[in-house]
Amino acid sequence: MLATVGFVAEQYIQFPGFTPAEDALQAIYTAPPNITALLLFACGYIESSAYDGKLTMLDMFDGEGAKRAPGDLNFGKRFLPGDKAAADDLATKDLSNGRLAMLAFAGMVHHNLVVKGPLFPLFPEGWAGPQGSWDLDSTAGALNSGSLGL
Repeated sequence: MLATVGFVAEQYIQFPGFTPAEDALQAIYTAPPNITALLLFACGYIESSAYDGKLTMLDMFDGEGAKRAPGDLNFGKRFLPGDKAAADDLATKDLSNGRLAMLAFAGMVHHNLVVKGPLFPLFPEGWAGPQGSWDLDSTAGALNSGSLGL
């Protein structure tokens, strides 16, 4: 769900020192390499510390890790209702919203691949349509051009 918000926000908000990218898929290439490395290290550290330094699937859920569900980082548990049925209902709603956000993220990525431009406006100025958006050397490009005889 946060990736969906980040994908939209990237077009309008940049950290100081970062070069803005019109296409959110190109943002990783415009970020300074040292900041990208620092971000990857921080994410890895957080993930590793959540599992007490265990990094493989073979030992990740041994000991204390076996007592919790995968992905449960104990974040926000105090806001859950005390009633088990209400908490389960909230978990189901969260799972459904997460799945919807994954579909939304996939749609936004697909849009950027086809349009080769920003997410908003939906159709950038000068966009001629999806006809030229597929490389002709790819399978999709061959299907689009009719060169496979289909």
